[in-house]
Amino acid sequence: MAEDVTVVEIGSSKLSLVVAQRGVNGIFNIKAKAQVEYAGFFEGEFIENSLLEDAVCSLFAQINSVYKKPIQKIYVGVPAEFSKVTTTREQLNFKFKRAVRNSDIEALSDAVTKKIKVDEMEILSINPIYFTLDDNRKSNSPLGLKAEKISAELSIVLAQSRFISLFNKILSKIGIEQVEYLSEPLCEAMLVLEKEERERTCIVIDVGARTTSVAFVKGDGLTNLVSFSMGGSHVTSDLSEACGIDYNDATNLKKKIVLSLKGNENDFYELVTLGGRVAKIPLDFANQVVGYRLDLMAKTINECIRLFAKEYVPYYPIYLCGAGVSKIKGGKDYFAKCINRNIMYGVPPIPAMDKPELAALLGLLNRAID
Repeated sequence: MAEDVTVVEIGSSKLSLVVAQRGVNGIFNIKAKAQVEYAGFFEGEFIENSLLEDAVCSLFAQINSVYKKPIQKIYVGVPAEFSKVTTTREQLNFKFKRAVRNSDIEALSDAVTKKIKVDEMEILSINPIYFTLDDNRKSNSPLGLKAEKISAELSIVLAQSRFISLFNKILSKIGIEQVEYLSEPLCEAMLVLEKEERERTCIVIDVGARTTSVAFVKGDGLTNLVSFSMGGSHVTSDLSEACGIDYNDATNLKKKIVLSLKGNENDFYELVTLGGRVAKIPLDFANQVVGYRLDLMAKTINECIRLFAKEYVPYYPIYLCGAGVSKIKGGKDYFAKCINRNIMYGVPPIPAMDKPELAALLGLLNRAID
């Protein structure tokens, strides 16, 4: 019988926990789930550690009220803002020409583990980008191929040691005995991108509430990763300030925004505020406020691509995940115009769960179950 696994996603404004197992036909059987809003993080720092601890305790209190089995091990996703990606090349020479074995692939990764030293960081994973055999033959699946030597371009995902220490401390107080840390951007990319797509470089953009990550994906690894502290909540704050309304009212207004609409002076978004009054917000003005922030985010993403891509290729496929832009009606298409590239949604290939805002959590869950 399949075992349940427990996964925690550390969002920039909320924590999510899911207990699940693999079901038939590629679905997940969700046994329990919980979500808690908290102060979040900004530029790689949690707003306040004591608030984080309270939020984690609240998260597990919710789960323990509905899921009666003891949870001994959990998987925690490490967000991009607490991560770093580097690449390296390793080579293995054989005494004679023979088939490549699993042990050879493991030996290449072991060599990296022994030699890499990064201050205040810990290795989360080592994954192959591609392999090179004799005569410069490149392969993504070298097992069984005959060669006298094999080299690998390897992706190393690192996490901040203080992030891991902080969660180890909090989770030990709750009574969790085992914790394994997974790279959220890597797990997300491996779920939403098919293996054939990853034979060339793809870009996965995840726009959350207060953070955006740009992951460069090739083979089974990340070639680079960058993030910045801007997301969907900044759109909400802009609407609140520009329209002179409460933040919660701005949240409701954002749900009404349709960026593809062009209005005239008599077109408004009507909003029933928390105070019970009806506010009429000029349609074009509200759309311009949202568009301004998306323009700013898109310019930052384009700069990330220019600076961090190994080579600037205008036809890199781009996939959009997260709720920050995808939940805005017309947001993806507007974003695509700003970036001046075609953008597709990055969705989990899971029936009834194929939503871009679920990509990170389900990516973590998929990896944990595997």
